[in-house]
Amino acid sequence: MRVKLKISGLKNKRIPRDHFHQLSSLIYDMIRKANPDYSKWLHDEGFLDGSKSFKFFCFSKLLPENNEYAKAGDNGELMVFTRDIATVYITSPVREIMQHLVDFLLLNRDIRLLNHNLVIQNAFALSAKFEDGEELFKCITPIVLSTRSDDHKTPFYLRAYQDPVKFNEFLTRNAREKFRIFSGEESSVSVTVDSDYLERTGRKSNMRIKIIEDIEVFGSLVPVKISGTGEEIAFLYDTGIGEKNSLGMGMIEIAGKRF
Repeated sequence: MRVKLKISGLKNKRIPRDHFHQLSSLIYDMIRKANPDYSKWLHDEGFLDGSKSFKFFCFSKLLPENNEYAKAGDNGELMVFTRDIATVYITSPVREIMQHLVDFLLLNRDIRLLNHNLVIQNAFALSAKFEDGEELFKCITPIVLSTRSDDHKTPFYLRAYQDPVKFNEFLTRNAREKFRIFSGEESSVSVTVDSDYLERTGRKSNMRIKIIEDIEVFGSLVPVKISGTGEEIAFLYDTGIGEKNSLGMGMIEIAGKRF
């Protein structure tokens, strides 16, 4: 399930171009106001698998009306809204997460993002069903995948355009792992990037995202095909693909559907 929020009060407001961390904090805060214990558990622990923790939610950036905004800052690292309204989508397969968000929305309209007091003008619940087989998706936010080695202290982020086969392998492995942890069942779902698109765009598909001041990640903005059961496809649609979904990475939408 996903919710679509229309947020007002943004005209002339300046926020970081990459405001994923701030939106993630806002989502935890909304859940906290509905259920403090659940929000703390989700943030501190979540769904554990050994040393890994999964939150099973994802979201879009703030999407300005008609995509109208101005760039600011030395390197265009800020966006200035030229209209009052923007939209954000929040999505999760976890009933409790969505229920707590709905509980918050039933009683609250005022929110605070960075230093800005904003208003949730309205909210809509959205859902989608999928049949067994294949479905094509576009990426709303970049897909992040990483690997570690003894030679590097920090993760190495995979770029889809550099090695699509390896990228597909890691992407599919991640999808199967998340489905197993969420459902308790093994999965044979597969996720593959659009190789023709990568041939046309090359390194332009690669995105640098500043999560917080001293942390950057690299992601790939590329269409994907998901092959599996309707349940598996719906799960990934609601969860996001790749890593760092709870920071907004890897949100997808059905190809051709207006977003």
